[in-house]
Amino acid sequence: MTNPHPINETDIDIRAAADRVIEHLQQGRGAEALRMLEQERAGERLVVQEALDRYVAGGASVELDRMGGQQAPEMAYVLERLQQSTRPPRMPEYNGRDATAPNELVGLTQDQRFDVYASMVEVRGNRDAFDALRNGDSVILGLRKETSTVAAMDDPRIPGAHERELRRGTGVYDDHIVVLRKDMDGNRHWFIADRANTEPTAQYDAHARPAPGREDTVYANVQWRRPQGERANNDAIPDLGRMAEGSFEMLRSTHPARGNANDFSLRPTPEQSSAPRNADLVQRDTNGDGWFTQDDIDGIRRLNNSFKIHAGSPHNTDSAGCQTIHPGEYPEFISAVLGNPQQTRWQYVLTSTDGGLLHAVGREDGQRIEQPQPAADGLQETRADDHAVGHRADAGALPHSVADRYLAAVMSGDSAAADRAATEFARSAEGREMEAQGERWLAQHQASEHATSQDRQMVR
Repeated sequence: MTNPHPINETDIDIRAAADRVIEHLQQGRGAEALRMLEQERAGERLVVQEALDRYVAGGASVELDRMGGQQAPEMAYVLERLQQSTRPPRMPEYNGRDATAPNELVGLTQDQRFDVYASMVEVRGNRDAFDALRNGDSVILGLRKETSTVAAMDDPRIPGAHERELRRGTGVYDDHIVVLRKDMDGNRHWFIADRANTEPTAQYDAHARPAPGREDTVYANVQWRRPQGERANNDAIPDLGRMAEGSFEMLRSTHPARGNANDFSLRPTPEQSSAPRNADLVQRDTNGDGWFTQDDIDGIRRLNNSFKIHAGSPHNTDSAGCQTIHPGEYPEFISAVLGNPQQTRWQYVLTSTDGGLLHAVGREDGQRIEQPQPAADGLQETRADDHAVGHRADAGALPHSVADRYLAAVMSGDSAAADRAATEFARSAEGREMEAQGERWLAQHQASEHATSQDRQMVR
């Protein structure tokens, strides 16, 4: 395997380039600003283009809203792209251990890498995170890839990598946790743990308890430990939970990990884990299918201070709902978090990522997920204020029955029905083929970006 992404250097200052565009927008020079943005993006690799868009969209949101519908048709697509850039970001490919693995950050400077992720904080975090990043504090960013709680890593201690071994419910380090800090001298510091996890594992799910009939469920191969969770929907079974995407204030704590009973960890502050700030910040898998969707009746709950950031194990994420990091990367994570010795509280911004039809269906940026409620006939009641958003699939590529149901649900505001239709398609053979086609297209696009970027560097 070779890294398919561009590796050439670029001299762009992403923050400064975006600020120039923002300044023009604030001066009322909208058309000129959008043309300037397109010029800055030309020839740059995808992660740089995305960061530019996010910075501009976050820094000039008021001005861009005013411009809606007022620009020439050729600029309308730029405004639409900027609007889309504030939604859950794409997770850049990165591997800090294998030089031949896909890595979109090779060739970028420390400042450029910082801007790739700081721009995500600007559009996905709250005001506290925004201010912390400007006041010399370390800010933590979590990028979540939707993964079933029954998933497991390929453990070299277990022969083979058959389906049953990969469904042991011990977790996968397929998320990223990033630490960002801009010191008082303006120096930008950046660290990424690319072996991180933001979801619980079925080894702690009461639904996975060994019992007659378990072999016919998704938990058939789970190596069960013990039940943890909260009885969210008033039945007898505790439901696993995870932190919902949003912004959290954390403080230093301890956790038994890495052979240390008092290992470094972070947990929500008393203020963050108390009303009213803790409302709707936890999702629970109340239907026990291993996923967190709007099919989970009464699944949106209050945050408590048991949801930590701590170290996991080499072959087990050890998560019953916490954010965990591979022990090989945890010491550097601690050093990055403690980069400002005066800091006692940390802003943690957790966002879902753009990863297909299962991504964040039904969650509007800045909106709460409305609770689906059981109706009298046993079906879910729909409400006019439900939202179904996210990056929509091309309806023409979907089987007509699923496409019709999905688009009808979106148009009517029935987010639960849209979620079910999207999930059904994503898990189908057609959905998997569409994903494969998308990956092939992305590889071709990135190869073209690479060639264009090299041409630009030669001109410089």
